[in-house]
Amino acid sequence: MPHAPARARRRGALTRRVVACALLGIAACTPPAPTGTWREERAVVAIDDSITLVGSLTLPALPTPVAAVPSRVPGVLLIGGSGPQDRDGARAELSGYAPWRELSESLAAAGMAVLRLDDRGTGESGGRFAGATTDDFARDAAAAVRWLRAQPAIDRARIALVGHSEGAVVALLAARADPAIAALVLLGAPSRPGREIARWQRQQLVSSDLARWPGEAHTTVLAAADAEAELLAAADPWLRRWFALDPREVAATVRQPVLLLHGDTDRQVPPAHADELARALRRGGTRPVEVRRFRDTDHLLLPDHDGEPEGYVRLGDRRVRREILAATTHFLSVHMAPR
Repeated sequence: MPHAPARARRRGALTRRVVACALLGIAACTPPAPTGTWREERAVVAIDDSITLVGSLTLPALPTPVAAVPSRVPGVLLIGGSGPQDRDGARAELSGYAPWRELSESLAAAGMAVLRLDDRGTGESGGRFAGATTDDFARDAAAAVRWLRAQPAIDRARIALVGHSEGAVVALLAARADPAIAALVLLGAPSRPGREIARWQRQQLVSSDLARWPGEAHTTVLAAADAEAELLAAADPWLRRWFALDPREVAATVRQPVLLLHGDTDRQVPPAHADELARALRRGGTRPVEVRRFRDTDHLLLPDHDGEPEGYVRLGDRRVRREILAATTHFLSVHMAPR
């Protein structure tokens, strides 16, 4: 059995790995789809006097010949998960995986404009990511929605949000504050506070490696990890807020149509959270709340029969499930059709 300092280091590594990095959405780049279905413009969104976010606005290609007065199109804001991400959610070790670029192109090909932004302090965006909370990200989303509504090509009455993981909670917060938002799509959305999710992730990790953590050690290891997680949360504004924020309470106040998509092999957010969040959403009224689950699909929305986060780098196919792109595009096309 390792001596005490080694055990402490191991417990610290376990907690930081599972708690501070929980619910990540990760990405890189994919081959371009057929030309002529969309075009991209640089987007610059002022959050306040000190922070400006930069990204891309993907627009449907103009018809040829161009009409004298082209009709305005719906707008969609994409909101990434935990951790600093650029507009594509790029991460070097998962090259070839670009969920936001893929989804932008799918939506633009269906006639929608899509805004995706580099997070604070990431890519071309200003400000600092460290210290920002889920509430700060919701304010960023609100500023991005205002920016979309001000664009001449966008129909200000038809704006939707798509959020992944923590970004799904950000989308719920933004929709609660702005009832004029037309629809939501929530991908791999949590229904419980981060404290419960992180504890579940630690339990999954410890129980999956009996050679490293024998059954009789589980209670001690998990109790020590819980204690260290609370110490981390006391010093980290993001983690403290994430631990306390209950998505079910926010969902019960949201009134927009919502589609929840979740992979059945998600090992970062339990698949049952989709159904629980749907129940909370339905408390608010009769507007549509739909849930779709996908077999052999992980938290990154990739084909994956196991879903273990440590196995992401070994996945050969890093393209988002076509069914998920199609379901998102169809739902938003229906609920943002001209009235």
